[in-house]
Amino acid sequence: MPPILHYSQPAIERRLPVAAFALQDDPLAAGRTVHFHDPHTGYAVGASTSVGANLSIDDFPWVELGIVEAGELTLQGDGFDLRLKAGDCFVVPRGVAVRWQHRGQLRRLFMAFPGLPPSRDMPRTPLKIDFAQPLPPSEPPSATVLLTPAPKAWSATLFSAANLRIGLWQCEPYARKQVQPAYSELMFILEGAVTLTPEQGDACTVSAGEVVVVPAGATNAWSSEQTVRKVFCILS
Repeated sequence: MPPILHYSQPAIERRLPVAAFALQDDPLAAGRTVHFHDPHTGYAVGASTSVGANLSIDDFPWVELGIVEAGELTLQGDGFDLRLKAGDCFVVPRGVAVRWQHRGQLRRLFMAFPGLPPSRDMPRTPLKIDFAQPLPPSEPPSATVLLTPAPKAWSATLFSAANLRIGLWQCEPYARKQVQPAYSELMFILEGAVTLTPEQGDACTVSAGEVVVVPAGATNAWSSEQTVRKVFCILS
């Protein structure tokens, strides 16, 4: 069974595996560490620490989600100029021309999708996710797995390409039994906290400001005692 990856705070106390995998032809290879790679879908998850960069990338090789943990990053190109700081979350589409710049140390988490098939609906500019934007109502978790009354939920997809969806989700407190997900998901918790209990191993509580990655097949139960708002990144 694949591991659940908890990017807890402070970062120095994290205990994460290291995968024997490197992204091919990676323009941002300096400082990358891959913690998990799915050979079936091709995505990779990990962290990067680099010091100073001024790169002109003519054809970004894959879709990549990033979460800045420390430092500042500027992404510039035709029709966009994004200024990113600690706590920001962004997405770079495949094929975009971008100047990637930062001074001093930049620490970030990433989820990269080199195995994502090309699609005609690929967005053409990078996206900085607006955490505060209003969300429309959405379906709650399935009643078949709930251990508590059905909560109210809200969500919006902000970036999509092929079988990848990235967006915002909010839900009232609830608990559900263990399920084996058929998709992989990165969750960046913005508000609240959730406890995930795997089929094997210890439970982990993911609090606001932390990230958790649940690979496809990683059976887990969910329990939240307050409203949770998160960035989701789902590869189905």
